[in-house]
Amino acid sequence: MRAFYVEADFEPKPGYKLSEREASTRRSARGNSIWKNIRASVTDRPEPKPKGDEVLLKVGAAGICGTDAHLLRKDEDGYTKYDGHSKYPIITGHEFAGEVIGLGPEVKNLKIGDLVSVESMNWCGECDACRMGMFNQCKNLEEPGLTFDGGFAEYAVVRAKYCYLLNDIVNFYGDKMTAFELGSMIEPVGVAYNGLFVRGGGIRPGGHVVVFGAGPIGLAAISLMKTSGAAKLVCFETTEERRQLAKNCGADHVYDPVAMSKKGIDPSEVLMDLTNGRGIGLFAECTGATNATYPVMAGALAIGGKTVQIGHSLGKTNIDLYPYMFNAGSISGSNGQSGQGIYTDVIALMASGRIDMRKMVTGRMHLEDIEEGLAQAGNRVSGKILVSMVYPRKK
Repeated sequence: MRAFYVEADFEPKPGYKLSEREASTRRSARGNSIWKNIRASVTDRPEPKPKGDEVLLKVGAAGICGTDAHLLRKDEDGYTKYDGHSKYPIITGHEFAGEVIGLGPEVKNLKIGDLVSVESMNWCGECDACRMGMFNQCKNLEEPGLTFDGGFAEYAVVRAKYCYLLNDIVNFYGDKMTAFELGSMIEPVGVAYNGLFVRGGGIRPGGHVVVFGAGPIGLAAISLMKTSGAAKLVCFETTEERRQLAKNCGADHVYDPVAMSKKGIDPSEVLMDLTNGRGIGLFAECTGATNATYPVMAGALAIGGKTVQIGHSLGKTNIDLYPYMFNAGSISGSNGQSGQGIYTDVIALMASGRIDMRKMVTGRMHLEDIEEGLAQAGNRVSGKILVSMVYPRKK
């Protein structure tokens, strides 16, 4: 089968102390401290076979995440710039959906021909975090496309328990390809859902919401907040292309924070004016540019207002906690999209037409052209780029 295959050298940086798990399994907790000379290509790989409780999927569509582009970038010493959980060699791709074409002997709840989306946080169910129901904090986490072969391929093998049926989406739209495309985007929508509702507690209808960043996670947050009754839905985004995507997904007001800064405009004052002094009930921080965004939040936090940190920040953040104390506000960290009925809820929203995440798709690539798709996904201008063997080849 054809697949996008990534290789790298296991070469811990001088002074980096390997954990017991890193040493025994040759997977990294922080990839940029271990993996060097990363390289990738579309090539032939053996077709996988399902065992035990696994299913074989014919991949229908896969989404390119910023992580997929990030892990291929190298620093001046040749190490990957991706600082997360990873193991190589591997077929990447962790956002995907497909059709079940093979069953392991222990599979009970799926059948040949089922269309499914694949959960990317493969929790163990046995560690303390999982026993608390905190699957996204699993200490023995496995991730398709990062620690075992993923969805940038013609076929993929996954455990049945991480598959979610897309039948309702097929029934609503009437075609399989739409189900594959939407199914491949449940993962990023689930990341936003986890932050907004599970970790952040959501809003009451009529609350005002700000989303920082209009990448795929931010666009998903906008769509979810729009259907949840946000009264005024505001997005801050630096690129014109993504500002337009934010409007398409339902943002009422979209601002360029760089342009505002150049004009001496205080975003906090703009937000207070927009809300007639009430302030913002929920901030979704989806950029990771926290030293720029938290001062805005401090100046426009409503009584009981919430901040949800979804974007991965770099370095330390200076936060003025007084507004959170004075306004009885809260800050919640969020990671992942597993458990809590997230996948089933997102599927239900998609299958009712309440959200249509095809609005954020800006590119569809044949698997053989994935490197062009990765370049687009990493340019911080595009929305979601999808990969499939059924899309036409570039000439």
